[in-house]
Amino acid sequence: MTSRVIGPADPDLRACRPARRGRRPVQRYPVDLVRVALGLAVLGLGFLVAQRGRLPVFERDVFQLVNDLPATVFPVVWAVMQLGNVLAVPVVAGVAALARRLRMARDVLVSGVAAYFAADLVKNVVQRERPGGFAVEVNFPEGPVTGLGFVSGHSAVAAALATAVVPYLSRRGRRWAWTLAWTVALARVYVGAHLPLDVVGGLGLGWAIGSLVHWVFGIPRREVAVARVGQLLDRFGLSVRDLRPASVEARSSHPFEAVDERGRRLYVKFLEPDRYERDWLYRLWRLLAVRDIKDGDAVAPLGQQAEHEAVVAMTARERGVSAPPVLLARGDERGAVVVQEYVTGRGIDELPADELTPELLRRVWQQVALLRAARVAHHDLVASSVLVDADGRVWVVDFGNALNGADDDALAGDVAELMASLALRVDPALVADSTIHVLGPDAVARALPGLTPLALSAVTRAEIREDRSGLDRLRGAIRRRLALPDPDRPEFGRPGLAARLAVAAGSVLVLVGVPLLAGATAFVGSVERGGWRWLGAALVLAVLARAATAAAALLTIDRRLALGRTYAASMVAEEASLLHGGEGWRRSAARFLERAGVSPEEAQRAVDRYVAGAIVAAVLVAAVTSGLAVVEGHLGSWQTPEALVPAVALGLGAWALVLAGQWLARRHDTGPDVRRHVTLTLRGHLTAPRRALWMRGAQLGWTAAGVALEGAALAAAMHAVGGAVPLLATATVYAGLHLLWSVLPVTGAPGAAEVALVLALTALGAPLAGACAAAFTFRLLVFWGPALIGGVLSARFDHRFGA
Repeated sequence: MTSRVIGPADPDLRACRPARRGRRPVQRYPVDLVRVALGLAVLGLGFLVAQRGRLPVFERDVFQLVNDLPATVFPVVWAVMQLGNVLAVPVVAGVAALARRLRMARDVLVSGVAAYFAADLVKNVVQRERPGGFAVEVNFPEGPVTGLGFVSGHSAVAAALATAVVPYLSRRGRRWAWTLAWTVALARVYVGAHLPLDVVGGLGLGWAIGSLVHWVFGIPRREVAVARVGQLLDRFGLSVRDLRPASVEARSSHPFEAVDERGRRLYVKFLEPDRYERDWLYRLWRLLAVRDIKDGDAVAPLGQQAEHEAVVAMTARERGVSAPPVLLARGDERGAVVVQEYVTGRGIDELPADELTPELLRRVWQQVALLRAARVAHHDLVASSVLVDADGRVWVVDFGNALNGADDDALAGDVAELMASLALRVDPALVADSTIHVLGPDAVARALPGLTPLALSAVTRAEIREDRSGLDRLRGAIRRRLALPDPDRPEFGRPGLAARLAVAAGSVLVLVGVPLLAGATAFVGSVERGGWRWLGAALVLAVLARAATAAAALLTIDRRLALGRTYAASMVAEEASLLHGGEGWRRSAARFLERAGVSPEEAQRAVDRYVAGAIVAAVLVAAVTSGLAVVEGHLGSWQTPEALVPAVALGLGAWALVLAGQWLARRHDTGPDVRRHVTLTLRGHLTAPRRALWMRGAQLGWTAAGVALEGAALAAAMHAVGGAVPLLATATVYAGLHLLWSVLPVTGAPGAAEVALVLALTALGAPLAGACAAAFTFRLLVFWGPALIGGVLSARFDHRFGA
């Protein structure tokens, strides 16, 4: 029998290698990839603005404000500015090496050198001049500076160095590191070497490179001195002896064990201010990924966090849960401690499979039932958080992420987490039977959406990567016990070669025909004349529009779903609509909800709610934009579309081929037809309960935002090719077309949709070449591109994004 107490598992931990020969374990955090993406986004936006070749008024004013600072600050500014010099990289790395911080030295060296060469590469691509090349008055405290401006190499190196060192520093040290990096950036503006956009782009580039280095090499776990913990305990009035690090696994806290004056063995959990759960980017990533933050109290003061954990643990204990007594919970912003009696036992993750008997599983789920009755969500209920002592008593430990007064979704998350963790160690059918027997079918059905890798903790995800079959068999066993249909049943019959060829021919015809409608030379010329910034804006608006519609889809059902998975499901549905039409889109969307544990009937009703919301939202957007456009006089002049006959012939030809292919595919379809009940759904909104009315209102708001953003994306694509169609007129026409496509999905099929856009834009006064380029680009962004990505995702959708 071994003694073990498990500390909380960091939900954002990607990998943790065990320490060898006294070395600290290395952790990799997916949030570093989020930093890489954000840094590259900052660089990309700066690139789009820099491509214009003009100096924006705001950037000019900021430059003048910094560049006109008094000359007396130059010596200090010059000294700090040298931290962005490439020669500072080996110096800082050498200092770190002398301080025996070898990992820091490695990260500094790799990040700094990579940032220097990356900045030089970006300069050669963008070819933006320095401030002296623009019509602006420049002060040069150290003499004129020539060469290329975007991006600032000094800023990139300084940001890369700051990013590289912050995981090894205290909170105050991190603040100083980034203060110095920003000072370097401002110094480059002060000496007239760079414009503000140059230094911001450099900071984004350096941030991205340093974050990528952390992802590649990992970050060592921080160590806490025993003396520091002992002093904290003495200050709070708890005298202990034999204080030493506990030989247990804990990722977001530092575990110690000790003995008090009465001879009781204690478990001491030390909370530091640098827990990763306090990172706002981590919290945002977790919220977008699974709509859940594992530690909702992490941003509170450390003392409050410790007290919160103690309150939840004592609440659970008072309601009958076997939880260790709490002896002390106190702290300040420098650190906090939670002290409990030490439980001698083994975690369920340590037990061999033959000891995980039905009786033991029943006792485990009885503890979970007590937690649910107390409305306590553990938020990290993995197998290692449940101990079994020598007498066979089951204990629940580690309430660091727990929540009092939890809602049904949070309680369901606990059930899903523990079921998944147990199913990797024992027969999943036995796990499903024991859970349903103790908690009931409703609780298990509500937990079904949480049985997806993205919704589980990092520890469980790592185990699932080694053995995927356990989670699949668990979900299958639950669906059989609850008599839910298998979501992996064949969704469509085999469409046949003729159907695929017809749809492919229609798709190729419209993708090739629209550019040729105005002539290849004119089409390419219109694209070349356009601005990269507008194409970038169109891409961003299209991405945001799909995110808004995905958010609307989340509100069609009273079940917690993740925005990221719903976003991916919408692209899979676009791919299904290409070969199977509107029927394919509805079935694909409904099947995604079924994988989330929703019954087929409720899934169809949710799809109807979404379509009804799309219709109403299109009406609202069209009414608002048309009213504004009429007031502004943008809808007063219409003209006969250019190339009307060839455009209609092209659209009808491609449309006929696609519809023929979909009709052939439907002949081989073995699934039942899905009828739409949009009218009944709209009528039902008027008699819905108050909460449902709020959800429908929020759904309508998100859908309207999606339609408006798509209209803005079309306008941006029009401007990218040199068009001059007013924004309000473009949005009005698009809202009308979106309404038509929602009411009659067949009118939005490939061929008809593209040509309708071309005719509408030319009727508003756009030249034929520009209208063709804008319609082609827009449809690539909102349909063809997502459909292609959806085709790639569909084969592995259940593994990566499904429930």
